[in-house]
Amino acid sequence: MMDQAKRLRELMRQRAYATAYTPDEPKSVMTARVIAVASGKGGVGKSNFATNLAIQIRKLGKRVVIIDADFGLANVEILLGVTPKHSVMDVLNGNVDMEVALTTGPLGCMFLSGGSGMSALSDLTDSQIARLTDGFLRLDDLTDFIIIDTRAGLSNAVINFIKAAAETIVVTTPDPTAIADAYALIKSVKTSMPEMQQLQMVVNCAINDIEAQEVFEKLNGVSTRFLGIKLILLGCIPYDSFLVRAVRKQQPVSIIFPYAQSTMRFSNICAKLLEMQVEKKNSIQNFVLKLIGRFGI
Repeated sequence: MMDQAKRLRELMRQRAYATAYTPDEPKSVMTARVIAVASGKGGVGKSNFATNLAIQIRKLGKRVVIIDADFGLANVEILLGVTPKHSVMDVLNGNVDMEVALTTGPLGCMFLSGGSGMSALSDLTDSQIARLTDGFLRLDDLTDFIIIDTRAGLSNAVINFIKAAAETIVVTTPDPTAIADAYALIKSVKTSMPEMQQLQMVVNCAINDIEAQEVFEKLNGVSTRFLGIKLILLGCIPYDSFLVRAVRKQQPVSIIFPYAQSTMRFSNICAKLLEMQVEKKNSIQNFVLKLIGRFGI
């Protein structure tokens, strides 16, 4: 394993240098922004939020790629109503390049299907490592935003994706168990990343803004006091029958019901997110290095 780790880092350095600009040709600071979307439990609308956030980003003219990291369940492609021809396994096995593996969804929003593989990154061969590294590095030229839809819960894979991403949005609902599990997720992140000081948050399926604010204040209070993590409320998404209808139709509510209340909230959250100033220097290279390193390769 140690030899493989050394080989991986060397491969990564080689590819990073190969894609770097010379001092006479400075690379633009506008690199892809990597955002992980996570939740402490399933059923809180995490994947729905991730897909609609991506759609709203795309509506603003930005290029966006969703990485379906909930391997084997294919939630993103179901919510987008698109059947992919390829998955990340095709990239790993050398069947196609990353550009071909990406599936184009509504409004040109792209996504990478997780398929049923990549459950054991530590078993990757040198060739697969090189393909995965090259593939993710190429995303820097293909997109402005990478939205990672993680698996629900507190698995090591979820924490590893959060560690690798530059930003994380925690999705919860007012349900007491969802709140408790969201706090458990935040606590796990802090345990694994003592340096973590801030996370973003979205409250889904709230009755109204007052209820959402109460949920936020409760979670932010205990997170700040006991964990030293400040939460930033990006917004709330009310229960919306149009959103339910959209899910059943396997189409994003942001597209088929553009004036629905939930669509307007997705739009507001997207606008707030894009207004935030974040450090994006070498974000793709850092993401790949951190991700594969976190999985213990």
